Amino acid sequence: MYKFYIGLLDNSEEEILLPVNPEEINVTQSGNTETYNIYQFGEVVGSGDRKLLKISISSFFPLEEAPFVMTNNLEHPSVYVNKIYSWKQSNKILTFKVTGGYYPIDRLWMIEDFEITERAGEVGDIYYTMSLTEYREFKARRITLSNNNGKMAYTKDYQGARPVTKVIPKTYIVKKGDTLWKIAKLQLGNGNLYNKIAQINNIKNPNLIYPGQKLKIPQNEVRL
Repeated sequence: MYKFYIGLLDNSEEEILLPVNPEEINVTQSGNTETYNIYQFGEVVGSGDRKLLKISISSFFPLEEAPFVMTNNLEHPSVYVNKIYSWKQSNKILTFKVTGGYYPIDRLWMIEDFEITERAGEVGDIYYTMSLTEYREFKARRITLSNNNGKMAYTKDYQGARPVTKVIPKTYIVKKGDTLWKIAKLQLGNGNLYNKIAQINNIKNPNLIYPGQKLKIPQNEVRL
């Protein structure tokens, strides 16, 4: 069964299980090609680095319980709307996870658009459309210019991320509210390495872990 989660990175207290599943999820990845005109040859096309993924979903926050509601702790629609608006206004980096399907989604995102609508005859229900843009971490290159004997020269100083020197424990005890993505982010520094933890522990369904479970943590993964 599909479940859709959105929330703050590394904070399970600030995660929403969408109460009503969207009927569909639109994932867009545009190409990044450029065309060039070669003398006495004609036009050619070249490829560049990939563009960011974009996701769009539409659903609604119901005022009352119903058989199709996914959560056992349904909040008032205004609670969901206000929380998502606050994340958008403060440019929070979010996790958006789709579990239970053949194409699981578990990446970092930022909210690009969030629109709400109230429909006549459905008092209290709030319909919404939300667009997310993939967030990708990056490191900057610093360029220093200097004058060398009357000639301009430059040096590039690359400052990468400082390695974390914390020792990675060999095992981890699952706590309430943990997910494999959260554990991988905490222990390995990269949530997308959750599948490595699943493999080493022979976990066929990454969504099925329980409090008190003892997990082995891969020791050969780079923590950045």
